Amino acid sequence: MSNRNPKRRILKYSLGVAVTILAIGIFSFQYPKLITQIVFGANTSPIELALRGSYGAREGDKKTAAIASAATAFLASLNDAQKKAAMFAFSDNAQRSNWSNFPEGMFPRGGLKLGEITEAQRANLDNLLAEFMSEKGVRNIGYQLAAADTLRSSSFMRYGSEFYSVAFLGEPSANQPWMFQFGGHHLAINITVYGSDVSFSPMLTGGSPLHLRYEGREIFITGEETTAARTFLDSLDSDQKKLAVRGEQSIDLQSGPGEYGTVLAPEGIKGSDLTDTQKGLLLDVIAARLGFMNADDYAAKMTTVKAEIDDTHFGWWGPQGVQGAAYFRVTGPSIVLEYAPQDGGSATGHAHNIYRNPRNDYGSAWIGTGR
Repeated sequence: MSNRNPKRRILKYSLGVAVTILAIGIFSFQYPKLITQIVFGANTSPIELALRGSYGAREGDKKTAAIASAATAFLASLNDAQKKAAMFAFSDNAQRSNWSNFPEGMFPRGGLKLGEITEAQRANLDNLLAEFMSEKGVRNIGYQLAAADTLRSSSFMRYGSEFYSVAFLGEPSANQPWMFQFGGHHLAINITVYGSDVSFSPMLTGGSPLHLRYEGREIFITGEETTAARTFLDSLDSDQKKLAVRGEQSIDLQSGPGEYGTVLAPEGIKGSDLTDTQKGLLLDVIAARLGFMNADDYAAKMTTVKAEIDDTHFGWWGPQGVQGAAYFRVTGPSIVLEYAPQDGGSATGHAHNIYRNPRNDYGSAWIGTGR
């Protein structure tokens, strides 16, 4: 009898472990966002943005008319089931903030997946993206999708371009507010349109892997902005660099997914302490990211950025000798840019980047109460 008890205990223990693993697996599939929040500390709660009950009509312009027309054409090409998947109420704050750097499975986004549309519908979507974005912005999307296709999926982490999704909050309109979302792993384009006004905040870029072969060329996805940041840093004299460099170790993203309303300290060197040439180089850093926007909205945003350059700070955390291995941040009255390299094989092969307008995140200055 005593010889059987250890075997029974081992069997019971093994069954208990198997049941526990099965229960965790079932729970993970039912509540993936909760698992992501517990394991990775990610904030997956909907934003608390109080919206107005009604909106006055705003006059659009040629660009927003073209955007609304392309959006309407894409939606008209969808069948009823696809349209139901793609469209949400404009007041849906859960969907408004439903974006992440995590892959599908770990973070279900909602919306219509690229893998669920036809080639003709994809062409209509590409036309819409080309209206919203510049050529550089469209190219960046291509890089992100190609990078995702190099990764191997599992049942819980689903990589690949087919898992990127498109969503609309509200009906595309020339004079009423609506929102467009496109994204997936390491990409989140969140655009609020209201008349002639367009907000691209928040916009998550970066990528993993950042180094890939694309259309016969070797690509470093964030090469332009990391080069611009290093060129700006190299332009500083020793006293200026002491102000700009905040630490020797890179830090993590501070205002990423789930961080609506987070206020970042304006650390580093201030624009008013720069020469005119150095201010131009700092603007190059900003332009490398904001240049993803279409020319019309990019010009409007850069006009504001230039006017605020004296009150804009640049901070650097991390090594100075390896491109893409350092965290850097630009903070101004109406702009926050972060570049945050991540560990995992190579510090230069995986980055989380964000652009936010702290004065108008999600178009809150136009659509929120008390504004």
